[in-house]
Order: sequence, then structure tokens, then C-alpha cells
Amino acid sequence: MPRANVFRWIEGNGLIALAPGQGSSDLRAEALGRAAADGALVCALANGIGASADALLDDLEQLGAPTGYVVDLVTEDDDTIEGQLGEAGIIIVEASKDIHGARSILLGAAVRGIRAAYERGALVLVEGPSALVFGEWVMKEDQSVTEGLNWVAESIIVPMAAGLSARVKPLLLKHPHAYAIGIDPNAALALGPGASVSVWGSGQVGIALGTEYGQSP
Repeated sequence: MPRANVFRWIEGNGLIALAPGQGSSDLRAEALGRAAADGALVCALANGIGASADALLDDLEQLGAPTGYVVDLVTEDDDTIEGQLGEAGIIIVEASKDIHGARSILLGAAVRGIRAAYERGALVLVEGPSALVFGEWVMKEDQSVTEGLNWVAESIIVPMAAGLSARVKPLLLKHPHAYAIGIDPNAALALGPGASVSVWGSGQVGIALGTEYGQSP
């Protein structure tokens, strides 16, 4: 696993950008500008075909995105989802409606396809609640915690807000080696090859550390 400071994430030749906001043209433009020239653009639709999908596709067209296609994570069969995502050069995962739905729809074929593309060198931009499930743990709306996809080891990813440490304190007390990543709605945390870590956009990223790091959560 590549490691930079406290961040440790899955091995691959690509770049994963986690953007918990509801879809930013600036962050999408950043992703398009950084993507490799080869490989198709794939929009992974977390809510099926509808108004949110239309808005995403319209925005990408205005940004001058290359020709691509959509993968409906709600209705397509597993083989189609995994195969089409695995061939992508850039993947934009639509902002799901909620964390529970995001976790359910990404588990299985979707995350296998995304990982195959990422390992080959694809850029993956994950928007909205979908971005929050890529940590080792996920904090649900009722503040309970469940397992995440574990792309970013020992982490829980939450939207940036006041009182970050207080919100994640129960988890950090239970898992002193863990840490919380708070990402502003106008920002994305980008993790790439060569242990590179960067923040895109106009927002900030905050960290709350467990006691193993010598701090009180």
C-alpha cells in the first residue's frame, strides 16, 4: 500500500479523488485535466437514469469531456458493470442519495470494476456520499459505524464540519490506530501513484487522529 504521512491506500497505477460534495464543475474539470489520454470516460450512475444523471452528463459536455458512456449501477447486470468499468480510463461515480445506498450499490461488481481500472492507471472521481464509503469504516446518518470498502486503510471519511473530533471520538477511542478525514464539500482528497497526496478545489481537508498517534481524539 502507498503511504504518505497517516494516509495509506490500495496499490494501483491510477488516482482516486474523493469529493463528498454533490458534484462540482471545478473538481470535474480538474479530474478531466489530469486523466490519461487513453481509455474511455465512464459515468457510474448510482441513482439510475434520471435528472441527476442528466445534470452530470450536461456538465461534463460543457467542460469538454471526451466521448464516453454511462453504466447504470442500479439496473445493469454484474458482468456488464464490472466489464465496462474495468475498461475505463476515467470514472466519475455519481453522488448517491445517501451513505447506506452508496455502500450497497458499490459493493461487489462496481468496486471490482473500479479497482481493475484504477490498478491499470485510471483516474477515479467519487462524488457525494459515494466518496464516504471508501474508508475502512463508514459513519451512517444515525452516527453508527459499519465497514467500508477499505481503499484508505484505518480511516473514516466524513464531510468537513465543525466538531470533527467530537463526531468521530467514539470510533477513535475504540480503534486508537484509526484516523478521521474531514473533506470540505468544495474539495477533493486525491491519492495517487508514488505516494502522492493532494487537495483539489477551494475547500480544505482536516484530520482527527486516534490516541496511538499521541493525541486525544
